[in-house]
Amino acid sequence: MISDAIIRPSVARRALVASSIGIAAGALAVLRFERITWHPSDFGMIWFGARALLHGANPYGLVGPGMQYDFPWTVNYPATSFVVALPLTPFSEVVATFLFVAISAALLAYGISEKGWGRLPIFLSWPFILAALVGQWSPIVSAAFLLPAVGWIVVAKPNLGLAVLASTSSSRLLKIAAIGGVALTAVAFALFPSWPRAWLSVVASQHHFFAPVTRIGGFAILLALLRWRRPEARLIVALACVPQTNSWYEAVPVMLVASTYREALALSLISLLGYVIPPYVMTARNEVEFNSQMGSLMVAICYLPATIMVLRRKNEGELPPWVLMLRRLLKKNNIESHL
Repeated sequence: MISDAIIRPSVARRALVASSIGIAAGALAVLRFERITWHPSDFGMIWFGARALLHGANPYGLVGPGMQYDFPWTVNYPATSFVVALPLTPFSEVVATFLFVAISAALLAYGISEKGWGRLPIFLSWPFILAALVGQWSPIVSAAFLLPAVGWIVVAKPNLGLAVLASTSSSRLLKIAAIGGVALTAVAFALFPSWPRAWLSVVASQHHFFAPVTRIGGFAILLALLRWRRPEARLIVALACVPQTNSWYEAVPVMLVASTYREALALSLISLLGYVIPPYVMTARNEVEFNSQMGSLMVAICYLPATIMVLRRKNEGELPPWVLMLRRLLKKNNIESHL
Protein backbone atom coordinates (compact mmCIF):
# COMPACT_ATOMS: atom_id res chain seq x y z
CA MET A 1 0.00 0.00 0.00
CA ILE A 2 1.30 3.46 -0.96
CA SER A 3 1.40 5.83 1.99
CA ASP A 4 -0.22 9.26 2.08
CA ALA A 5 3.26 10.78 2.42
CA ILE A 6 4.12 9.44 -1.06
CA ILE A 7 0.78 10.28 -2.66
CA ARG A 8 0.50 13.80 -1.34
CA PRO A 9 2.74 16.49 -2.87
CA SER A 10 5.23 18.20 -0.62
CA VAL A 11 4.60 21.61 0.88
CA ALA A 12 7.41 23.05 -1.25
CA ARG A 13 5.90 21.73 -4.49
CA ARG A 14 2.44 22.90 -3.52
CA ALA A 15 3.82 26.36 -2.76
CA LEU A 16 5.67 26.47 -6.09
CA VAL A 17 2.62 25.41 -8.12
CA ALA A 18 0.34 27.71 -6.13
CA SER A 19 2.66 30.67 -6.70
CA SER A 20 2.74 29.96 -10.43
CA ILE A 21 -1.04 29.80 -10.63
CA GLY A 22 -1.31 32.97 -8.57
CA ILE A 23 1.06 34.89 -10.86
CA ALA A 24 -0.82 33.67 -13.95
CA ALA A 25 -4.16 34.72 -12.45
CA GLY A 26 -2.77 38.12 -11.47
CA ALA A 27 -1.47 38.58 -15.00
CA LEU A 28 -4.98 37.92 -16.34
CA ALA A 29 -6.32 40.70 -14.12
CA VAL A 30 -3.64 43.13 -15.29
CA LEU A 31 -4.24 42.22 -18.95
CA ARG A 32 -7.94 42.96 -18.60
CA PHE A 33 -7.20 46.14 -16.63
CA GLU A 34 -4.97 47.43 -19.42
CA ARG A 35 -7.38 46.54 -22.23
CA ILE A 36 -10.65 47.67 -20.64
CA THR A 37 -9.70 50.93 -19.01
CA TRP A 38 -13.30 52.21 -18.96
CA HIS A 39 -14.36 49.45 -16.54
CA PRO A 40 -12.06 49.19 -13.50
CA SER A 41 -11.63 45.89 -11.68
CA ASP A 42 -14.02 44.98 -8.91
CA PHE A 43 -11.14 45.05 -6.46
CA GLY A 44 -10.28 48.53 -7.68
CA MET A 45 -13.27 50.02 -5.90
CA ILE A 46 -12.24 48.25 -2.69
CA TRP A 47 -8.71 49.63 -3.05
CA PHE A 48 -10.16 53.10 -3.56
CA GLY A 49 -12.50 52.63 -0.58
CA ALA A 50 -9.56 51.65 1.63
CA ARG A 51 -7.73 54.81 0.61
CA ALA A 52 -10.85 56.85 1.32
CA LEU A 53 -11.02 55.36 4.83
CA LEU A 54 -7.46 56.43 5.51
CA HIS A 55 -8.44 60.00 4.60
CA GLY A 56 -11.54 59.95 6.81
CA ALA A 57 -13.95 59.91 3.86
CA ASN A 58 -17.10 57.86 3.28
CA PRO A 59 -16.34 55.31 0.50
CA TYR A 60 -20.03 54.64 -0.11
CA GLY A 61 -20.54 58.23 -1.21
CA LEU A 62 -17.57 58.22 -3.57
CA VAL A 63 -17.95 54.99 -5.57
CA GLY A 64 -20.57 54.54 -8.27
CA PRO A 65 -21.77 55.81 -11.67
CA GLY A 66 -20.53 59.34 -12.23
CA MET A 67 -18.92 59.56 -8.77
CA GLN A 68 -15.31 60.25 -7.88
CA TYR A 69 -14.48 56.59 -8.52
CA ASP A 70 -16.59 56.10 -11.61
CA PHE A 71 -17.85 52.52 -11.50
CA PRO A 72 -20.98 51.04 -13.15
CA TRP A 73 -22.37 50.01 -9.74
CA THR A 74 -22.23 51.21 -6.17
CA VAL A 75 -19.96 49.40 -3.72
CA ASN A 76 -21.97 46.74 -1.86
CA TYR A 77 -19.22 45.40 0.39
CA PRO A 78 -19.02 46.00 4.15
CA ALA A 79 -16.27 48.28 5.44
CA THR A 80 -14.41 45.17 6.61
CA SER A 81 -13.42 44.59 2.96
CA PHE A 82 -11.75 48.02 2.91
CA VAL A 83 -9.84 47.10 6.06
CA VAL A 84 -8.55 43.92 4.40
CA ALA A 85 -7.33 46.03 1.47
CA LEU A 86 -5.46 48.55 3.65
CA PRO A 87 -2.05 46.84 3.24
CA LEU A 88 -2.37 47.28 -0.54
CA THR A 89 -3.14 51.02 -0.50
CA PRO A 90 0.52 52.12 -0.94
CA PHE A 91 0.49 50.51 -4.39
CA SER A 92 -1.15 51.72 -7.58
CA GLU A 93 -4.56 50.31 -8.44
CA VAL A 94 -3.20 47.94 -11.07
CA VAL A 95 -0.43 46.60 -8.81
CA ALA A 96 -2.84 46.24 -5.88
CA THR A 97 -5.26 44.31 -8.10
CA PHE A 98 -2.47 42.04 -9.33
CA LEU A 99 -1.37 41.28 -5.78
CA PHE A 100 -4.90 40.62 -4.54
CA VAL A 101 -5.77 38.27 -7.39
CA ALA A 102 -2.39 36.51 -7.24
CA ILE A 103 -2.59 35.95 -3.47
CA SER A 104 -6.20 34.77 -3.69
CA ALA A 105 -5.49 32.27 -6.47
CA ALA A 106 -2.30 31.04 -4.81
CA LEU A 107 -4.08 30.36 -1.52
CA LEU A 108 -6.86 28.50 -3.31
CA ALA A 109 -4.33 26.43 -5.29
CA TYR A 110 -2.33 25.63 -2.18
CA GLY A 111 -5.45 24.53 -0.30
CA ILE A 112 -6.88 22.46 -3.10
CA SER A 113 -3.62 20.56 -3.69
CA GLU A 114 -3.29 19.17 -0.16
CA LYS A 115 -4.25 15.65 -1.22
CA GLY A 116 -2.90 15.80 -4.76
CA TRP A 117 -3.02 17.67 -8.05
CA GLY A 118 -6.29 16.16 -9.25
CA ARG A 119 -8.54 19.17 -8.66
CA LEU A 120 -6.32 21.76 -10.35
CA PRO A 121 -8.53 21.82 -13.50
CA ILE A 122 -10.94 24.08 -11.57
CA PHE A 123 -8.56 26.91 -12.48
CA LEU A 124 -9.71 26.42 -16.07
CA SER A 125 -13.36 26.91 -15.11
CA TRP A 126 -15.24 29.96 -16.32
CA PRO A 127 -16.17 31.06 -12.76
CA PHE A 128 -12.50 31.17 -11.75
CA ILE A 129 -11.27 32.78 -14.97
CA LEU A 130 -13.88 35.52 -14.68
CA ALA A 131 -13.13 36.00 -10.96
CA ALA A 132 -9.46 36.51 -11.82
CA LEU A 133 -10.22 38.85 -14.71
CA VAL A 134 -12.40 41.19 -12.65
CA GLY A 135 -10.59 40.87 -9.32
CA GLN A 136 -13.32 39.20 -7.31
CA TRP A 137 -13.31 37.79 -3.75
CA SER A 138 -14.78 34.34 -4.44
CA PRO A 139 -11.38 32.58 -4.90
CA ILE A 140 -10.01 33.70 -1.53
CA VAL A 141 -13.32 32.95 0.23
CA SER A 142 -13.19 29.50 -1.38
CA ALA A 143 -9.65 29.13 -0.06
CA ALA A 144 -11.02 29.64 3.47
CA PHE A 145 -13.13 26.50 3.01
CA LEU A 146 -9.89 24.56 2.53
CA LEU A 147 -7.49 26.51 4.76
CA PRO A 148 -8.96 27.41 8.17
CA ALA A 149 -6.13 29.92 8.69
CA VAL A 150 -7.71 32.06 5.96
CA GLY A 151 -11.07 32.02 7.75
CA TRP A 152 -10.73 35.61 8.97
CA ILE A 153 -11.31 36.80 5.39
CA VAL A 154 -14.94 35.64 5.17
CA VAL A 155 -16.28 38.75 6.91
CA ALA A 156 -15.14 40.78 3.88
CA LYS A 157 -17.72 39.04 1.65
CA PRO A 158 -20.37 37.91 4.12
CA ASN A 159 -22.82 36.23 1.76
CA LEU A 160 -20.34 33.66 0.41
CA GLY A 161 -18.56 33.66 3.76
CA LEU A 162 -21.73 32.64 5.56
CA ALA A 163 -22.16 29.71 3.19
CA VAL A 164 -18.60 28.57 3.87
CA LEU A 165 -19.08 28.79 7.64
CA ALA A 166 -22.43 26.98 7.52
CA SER A 167 -20.95 24.06 5.60
CA THR A 168 -17.54 23.55 7.19
CA SER A 169 -16.64 20.66 9.45
CA SER A 170 -13.72 22.61 10.91
CA SER A 171 -14.22 24.15 14.35
CA ARG A 172 -10.84 25.88 13.83
CA LEU A 173 -12.23 27.71 10.81
CA LEU A 174 -15.20 28.93 12.84
CA LYS A 175 -12.95 30.17 15.64
CA ILE A 176 -10.59 32.00 13.29
CA ALA A 177 -13.51 33.49 11.38
CA ALA A 178 -15.05 34.73 14.64
CA ILE A 179 -11.82 36.23 15.98
CA GLY A 180 -10.86 37.73 12.62
CA GLY A 181 -14.35 39.05 12.06
CA VAL A 182 -14.37 40.84 15.40
CA ALA A 183 -10.91 42.31 14.77
CA LEU A 184 -11.68 43.55 11.25
CA THR A 185 -15.04 44.95 12.37
CA ALA A 186 -13.38 46.78 15.24
CA VAL A 187 -10.86 48.41 12.91
CA ALA A 188 -13.66 49.36 10.52
CA PHE A 189 -15.57 51.05 13.36
CA ALA A 190 -12.44 52.87 14.47
CA LEU A 191 -11.89 54.29 10.98
CA PHE A 192 -15.54 54.84 10.01
CA PRO A 193 -17.98 54.55 12.96
CA SER A 194 -21.15 54.95 10.87
CA TRP A 195 -20.25 52.41 8.20
CA PRO A 196 -23.04 49.88 8.98
CA ARG A 197 -25.72 52.49 8.30
CA ALA A 198 -24.02 53.67 5.11
CA TRP A 199 -23.46 50.11 3.90
CA LEU A 200 -26.97 48.86 4.65
CA SER A 201 -28.44 51.93 2.98
CA VAL A 202 -26.60 51.07 -0.24
CA VAL A 203 -27.46 47.36 -0.06
CA ALA A 204 -31.14 48.11 0.56
CA SER A 205 -31.29 50.10 -2.68
CA GLN A 206 -30.07 47.17 -4.78
CA HIS A 207 -32.42 44.93 -6.74
CA HIS A 208 -30.07 42.45 -8.36
CA PHE A 209 -29.32 40.13 -5.43
CA PHE A 210 -31.08 36.77 -5.63
CA ALA A 211 -30.48 33.31 -4.22
CA PRO A 212 -29.82 30.70 -6.97
CA VAL A 213 -32.38 28.42 -5.34
CA THR A 214 -35.10 30.85 -6.48
CA ARG A 215 -34.12 30.56 -10.14
CA ILE A 216 -35.55 28.09 -12.65
CA GLY A 217 -34.47 24.61 -11.57
CA GLY A 218 -32.88 25.97 -8.42
CA PHE A 219 -35.08 23.89 -6.12
CA ALA A 220 -33.33 20.77 -7.40
CA ILE A 221 -30.10 21.92 -5.68
CA LEU A 222 -31.81 21.15 -2.37
CA LEU A 223 -31.60 17.45 -3.25
CA ALA A 224 -27.98 17.69 -2.12
CA LEU A 225 -29.37 17.72 1.43
CA LEU A 226 -29.82 13.98 0.98
CA ARG A 227 -26.05 13.93 1.48
CA TRP A 228 -26.11 16.47 4.30
CA ARG A 229 -23.23 14.84 6.19
CA ARG A 230 -20.83 15.82 3.41
CA PRO A 231 -19.39 19.36 3.68
CA GLU A 232 -19.46 19.87 -0.09
CA ALA A 233 -23.17 19.04 -0.12
CA ARG A 234 -23.84 21.59 2.61
CA LEU A 235 -21.67 24.08 0.74
CA ILE A 236 -23.63 24.10 -2.52
CA VAL A 237 -26.96 24.18 -0.69
CA ALA A 238 -25.80 27.08 1.48
CA LEU A 239 -24.43 28.91 -1.55
CA ALA A 240 -27.71 28.39 -3.37
CA CYS A 241 -29.63 29.94 -0.49
CA VAL A 242 -27.65 33.16 0.05
CA PRO A 243 -28.44 36.31 -1.98
CA GLN A 244 -25.77 37.11 -4.55
CA THR A 245 -25.23 38.71 -7.91
CA ASN A 246 -25.97 36.53 -10.89
CA SER A 247 -22.37 36.59 -12.06
CA TRP A 248 -20.36 33.49 -12.85
CA TYR A 249 -17.56 34.37 -10.46
CA GLU A 250 -19.91 33.72 -7.54
CA ALA A 251 -19.81 30.01 -8.46
CA VAL A 252 -16.10 29.49 -7.73
CA PRO A 253 -16.90 27.71 -4.42
CA VAL A 254 -19.21 25.33 -6.32
CA MET A 255 -16.15 24.01 -8.16
CA LEU A 256 -14.84 22.66 -4.83
CA VAL A 257 -17.43 19.87 -5.04
CA ALA A 258 -15.07 18.04 -7.41
CA SER A 259 -12.99 15.41 -5.63
CA THR A 260 -11.11 13.84 -8.55
CA TYR A 261 -9.36 14.96 -11.72
CA ARG A 262 -12.23 13.77 -13.90
CA GLU A 263 -14.82 15.55 -11.80
CA ALA A 264 -12.80 18.78 -11.72
CA LEU A 265 -12.26 18.64 -15.47
CA ALA A 266 -15.93 17.85 -16.12
CA LEU A 267 -17.21 20.71 -13.95
CA SER A 268 -14.74 23.12 -15.52
CA LEU A 269 -15.52 22.16 -19.11
CA ILE A 270 -19.26 22.35 -18.50
CA SER A 271 -18.85 25.72 -16.81
CA LEU A 272 -17.16 27.11 -19.94
CA LEU A 273 -20.57 26.94 -21.57
CA GLY A 274 -21.31 29.97 -19.44
CA TYR A 275 -18.97 31.90 -21.71
CA VAL A 276 -20.01 30.27 -24.97
CA ILE A 277 -23.80 29.99 -25.03
CA PRO A 278 -25.26 33.22 -23.48
CA PRO A 279 -25.07 35.19 -26.78
CA TYR A 280 -27.18 32.48 -28.42
CA VAL A 281 -29.82 31.93 -25.73
CA MET A 282 -30.16 35.22 -23.86
CA THR A 283 -33.28 37.19 -24.78
CA ALA A 284 -33.17 39.77 -21.97
CA ARG A 285 -34.45 43.27 -22.74
CA ASN A 286 -33.45 44.86 -19.43
CA GLU A 287 -31.19 44.27 -16.43
CA VAL A 288 -33.87 42.47 -14.42
CA GLU A 289 -34.47 39.94 -17.20
CA PHE A 290 -30.73 39.61 -17.78
CA ASN A 291 -30.07 38.74 -14.13
CA SER A 292 -32.93 36.25 -14.09
CA GLN A 293 -31.81 34.45 -17.23
CA MET A 294 -28.15 34.45 -16.26
CA GLY A 295 -29.03 33.11 -12.82
CA SER A 296 -30.95 30.23 -14.39
CA LEU A 297 -27.99 29.44 -16.64
CA MET A 298 -25.71 29.34 -13.61
CA VAL A 299 -28.05 26.87 -11.94
CA ALA A 300 -28.09 24.64 -15.01
CA ILE A 301 -24.39 24.84 -15.85
CA CYS A 302 -22.74 25.02 -12.41
CA TYR A 303 -25.04 24.05 -9.55
CA LEU A 304 -26.94 21.10 -11.01
CA PRO A 305 -23.86 19.22 -12.31
CA ALA A 306 -22.29 19.70 -8.88
CA THR A 307 -25.48 18.46 -7.21
CA ILE A 308 -25.44 15.32 -9.35
CA MET A 309 -21.83 14.66 -8.34
CA VAL A 310 -22.72 14.96 -4.67
CA LEU A 311 -25.70 12.62 -5.00
CA ARG A 312 -23.43 9.93 -6.45
CA ARG A 313 -21.57 9.77 -3.13
CA LYS A 314 -22.45 8.18 0.19
CA ASN A 315 -23.98 10.26 2.94
CA GLU A 316 -21.01 10.17 5.27
CA GLY A 317 -18.70 12.61 7.00
CA GLU A 318 -18.19 14.58 10.18
CA LEU A 319 -21.04 16.60 11.56
CA PRO A 320 -20.53 20.38 11.36
CA PRO A 321 -19.45 21.97 14.67
CA TRP A 322 -22.65 23.98 15.01
CA VAL A 323 -24.72 20.77 14.78
CA LEU A 324 -22.63 19.14 17.50
CA MET A 325 -23.00 22.24 19.66
CA LEU A 326 -26.77 22.24 19.15
CA ARG A 327 -26.94 18.53 19.96
CA ARG A 328 -25.03 19.06 23.21
CA LEU A 329 -27.27 21.98 24.11
CA LEU A 330 -30.45 20.00 23.47
CA LYS A 331 -29.09 17.01 25.39
CA LYS A 332 -28.18 19.22 28.33
CA ASN A 333 -31.59 20.90 28.36
CA ASN A 334 -33.31 17.54 28.12
CA ILE A 335 -31.36 16.26 31.13
CA GLU A 336 -32.10 19.40 33.12
CA SER A 337 -35.80 19.17 32.29
CA HIS A 338 -35.93 15.75 33.94
CA LEU A 339 -34.23 16.85 37.13
